[in-house]
Amino acid sequence: MTTTSPNYRGAGRLLYKALQTTLAPANDLEYRDLLAQFRADPLFAQQVSEFAQGMELAILDVSERGLIVVPSSRDSKFAVRLADIRSGLDIQQKASLVLAHVAIAATFFPTTDGLEDDNYIPPPGSVANFRDSLHALAKQLEALEGEQLTDIPPELAPGWRCITALMVNVPSSQRATVNSIVGFIRLALKNMREAGLVRIDRDSEEDDTETYTPTQRMRVQLRELALRRLFDLAQTAALNRNA
Repeated sequence: MTTTSPNYRGAGRLLYKALQTTLAPANDLEYRDLLAQFRADPLFAQQVSEFAQGMELAILDVSERGLIVVPSSRDSKFAVRLADIRSGLDIQQKASLVLAHVAIAATFFPTTDGLEDDNYIPPPGSVANFRDSLHALAKQLEALEGEQLTDIPPELAPGWRCITALMVNVPSSQRATVNSIVGFIRLALKNMREAGLVRIDRDSEEDDTETYTPTQRMRVQLRELALRRLFDLAQTAALNRNA
């Protein structure tokens, strides 16, 4: 499909679709058609890119799986800051939640090879896997504190201190809350599902049987945007969580 004149409505519609992070092109004919036009028509692709720039969005990737856009700067209205994360949580809990997101991502991609290979399919991860990765990451950050953490945002320090002070396992008679590591993992997974970063494979009340897989959106965002030093530490923690 090609165009000979500006298609501003189509450019706006494509970005509108892209901002619906859980929307799959496979289930939306208009989205599929607009993606095909973006990939086939350089003029339309330029229009979409300029439209995105005006909205302070950056295009990270485009394929038949969708258009992936992110805020182009910290000042963008689409950017999320630590203070914006889930009202009702204190600074320790918000920082812990950020680390939970990182630990989950590293559990899926414990090596950089998986991020670079679009054909690599990570094995499903369980809540228990993520819990152990988060605990291992917090212990690693705590051990390095004050020495080798110059590239780690200091506002995350209350998070790893909080995590290392929490119980790893939740008794079966108790519900997982932010007073437990599992509680942070479940909250992070909820956020990541809503953001189109993970999908649930099997829903269960048992941590060992409930499993998740990452989406292409997660892979691209990690590849392009991850804080390298923090994610390196998280990958090491994920690899060594059962050591």
